[in-house]
Amino acid sequence: MKAFYIPAGLLALILAFSLWTGHYVRQRTNHWIALLEHTDTAAMEENWSEAEARLRTVYDDWDSSQRFFHTIMNHSDLDEAESLFAGARAVCSQKDDADFHLMLAQLKEQMHLLAETQSVSIKNIL
Repeated sequence: MKAFYIPAGLLALILAFSLWTGHYVRQRTNHWIALLEHTDTAAMEENWSEAEARLRTVYDDWDSSQRFFHTIMNHSDLDEAESLFAGARAVCSQKDDADFHLMLAQLKEQMHLLAETQSVSIKNIL
C-alpha cells in the first residue's frame, strides 16, 4: 500500500500544478486584454501618445511573464503574440486608426487562445 502513496501524491501534485497554471494564465491574459482595451480606447480618442504608452506598458508586463510562459506553453503561440505586439507598435507609430484596432483585436484574440490552451476542458484533454 505504501508503494501507492508516492505515485498518487505525484499525480495529485501534477494535477494541482496544472490547475494552478491554467488559472494563472487565464488571470494574466484577462489582465492584458483589459489593458489592451484601454489602449484601444485611447486610440479611438485619437490620443496616440497615450495609446503608445499604454501599449508599451502592456508589452512590458507581457514580457515579464515570458520566461515562465515559455516553459509551459507552445512557443509558436507565444511567437504569434510577439509578432502581433510588434505589428501593433508599428501601426500605432503610424497613427493608423483602422489597422491599429484590427491589430489589437487580433492580439486580444491571441490572448484568449493562450488562455484556452491552458484551460481544463475536454478538447484539451482529448
